[in-house]
Amino acid sequence: MALLIGESFSPWTRKARWALDYCGVAYRYREYIPFLGEPALRMKLGQWRGTVSVPVLFAGAGVVRGSFDIARHAAQAAGDDRLGDFDRIRFWDDISETGLAAARTRVIRAIAANDAALDESLPQLPSPLRPMLRPIIRHTVKALDRKYAHLCGAGNHRNALLALRRGLRASATGFVLERFSYADISLCVLLDAVAPEPETVFPGETHRHCWRDVALAQEFRDLLDWRDGLHPYRSGRADR
Repeated sequence: MALLIGESFSPWTRKARWALDYCGVAYRYREYIPFLGEPALRMKLGQWRGTVSVPVLFAGAGVVRGSFDIARHAAQAAGDDRLGDFDRIRFWDDISETGLAAARTRVIRAIAANDAALDESLPQLPSPLRPMLRPIIRHTVKALDRKYAHLCGAGNHRNALLALRRGLRASATGFVLERFSYADISLCVLLDAVAPEPETVFPGETHRHCWRDVALAQEFRDLLDWRDGLHPYRSGRADR
């Protein structure tokens, strides 16, 4: 059985899991802990230099990296076009990636500035020990910020949400394209950094608060309602 390594609260992992589930691909899931889990991931990948990130899917003798390629792998495994035309979807996935990069930087910086969020970042440790390690965790989170800061552009998260709204209005189908596809999955998770869904698992409630953007939640209430309407498509059982 395939093995997916990811972070349960990560929009990128949520994209990958949604695609795998919708295509009926069986897999085991393993939670990744940034930095602490990196040596084991590098060993499994056989990669000792360069950047590594999740989600990563180990399928047979192969490795599939990144949510877009994992989704395409899932569609190939299903043997049909249930996730749509990936050449057309690439345009929308690029919008999602640009918006999520900006959202990630905002969230990381919010966590770095919040002691309670830092303490939640190592749930494996007993609570009394976490404040003592706070400076180390803050240094680690800031290193994560430096790793991804070059991908962040001011206003890009909101711009991606505006593009999603325009796409839905232009299609008039309730989906970005003519029918449900991976484009909807990829763009839907932009809302994870607006108002996280109740079932999303975070290290703690302060982390959940860091992901929320009250102003965007008010401005894009229509998109949050649209997201709610996609729940029947969370598995392969929805009508196609």
